Amino acid sequence: MNPHISKQNNSSNVKLILTIFVPLACGYFLSFFYRSINAMIAPSLVNAFGLSPSELGLMTAVYFLGFGLFQLPLGILLDRFGPAKVQSSLLAVAAIGAALFSVSERFDLLIAGRGLIGIGVAGALMSSFTAFALWFPRNILPLANGCFMGIGGVGALAATKPVEWMLTITDWRGLFLLLSITTATVALFIRASLPDTRSTSTPINLRAQILDLKEIYSNKFFWRIAPLTVSTVATGFAIQGLWAAAWLRDVANLKPEGVANHLLFMAFGIIFGPIATGIIAEAARRRNISLLGLYGTIATVFIVLQVLIIFAWTQISFFLWTGFGFFINAMSLSYAILTQAFPKNLAGRLNTNLNMMMISAAFVAQYLVGWIIEFWPFSLAEGYHPQAYRFGFGLLLSIQFFSLVWFALQPIIFFKKNLEKEH
Repeated sequence: MNPHISKQNNSSNVKLILTIFVPLACGYFLSFFYRSINAMIAPSLVNAFGLSPSELGLMTAVYFLGFGLFQLPLGILLDRFGPAKVQSSLLAVAAIGAALFSVSERFDLLIAGRGLIGIGVAGALMSSFTAFALWFPRNILPLANGCFMGIGGVGALAATKPVEWMLTITDWRGLFLLLSITTATVALFIRASLPDTRSTSTPINLRAQILDLKEIYSNKFFWRIAPLTVSTVATGFAIQGLWAAAWLRDVANLKPEGVANHLLFMAFGIIFGPIATGIIAEAARRRNISLLGLYGTIATVFIVLQVLIIFAWTQISFFLWTGFGFFINAMSLSYAILTQAFPKNLAGRLNTNLNMMMISAAFVAQYLVGWIIEFWPFSLAEGYHPQAYRFGFGLLLSIQFFSLVWFALQPIIFFKKNLEKEH
């Protein structure tokens, strides 16, 4: 290759990284940080507002509600206005939400602020993938997407020990005010850096979208994968974002520093889980090993880890919670499996709808655990009884278990039905 051309290509890639990847990565970092931060500030919120577990769960879960509901108009907005305008505008909404959260004196205002934050970061992933598809060379897209996904884990990591340190300097209100300013700055950074370009894809009319959704939701293979993916990922998001820290305080009897250390290692698991899964999946593909088998194995291990957590194996809690974080994002293997089973033109809507199902389920799961925990008495010295977490986590586990059984048995069920039809 001509050295001059190679130098030009390298210079172009550096420019793309600085003007597109870095600004959008800052937004994605914030989305994970916001999702995870309540796990660290929950005791302060409970003390300030006298929140019950169900109120704490609802307030934290509203993030998922706002995030999930906004997936519906997001694709249309990206097609019409482009990722620069959409993502910068949404982050401005998140900045307003963080500011409202920081000054809230009532529970309903906390919910409103948290909901605005969820809406504001709802486009962090899809806006970025749209931008990468528009401006990045196709040959570096897999690397760009993989590195970008890792940034989310860094955001979750930053919401652990660094937040504990920040809370020694300021309180949760000061922290959210700082977050509001930071988010507004990132919004301006994105608006100033990204080219103002719309998607080159042709907008799809409403009738075509409905027909596409019908094709997705009537597909038997989709309904083999979706229940297990939705139940496991929703459980992971709900527990990692709030209830893991509460379990570590009330069941493992850890001090704030110990809780932060566990959450830190769980965040490391979130970072490296998808990377390791991608490497293993590629090795499996080369050896003609079924990705479905790998997916089922990952789900099984994730469920086993939860069984050990439910029965309070606190002696190995570091291992359990690091593994928990590792296998949350490892379940993203389902995206690759499903997109291979559908036409390419459905890939975007397929992933968006699966994502909406997972986020909506995470909202329900996070609130539901708090509602169940509230049935047990609270002690200032010891928190909530371990039995409360056993029942709350156990309900989510039972849904995952039946989803795993459905995943494993569905081929046998449909094989028998086909035999009956033939005879």
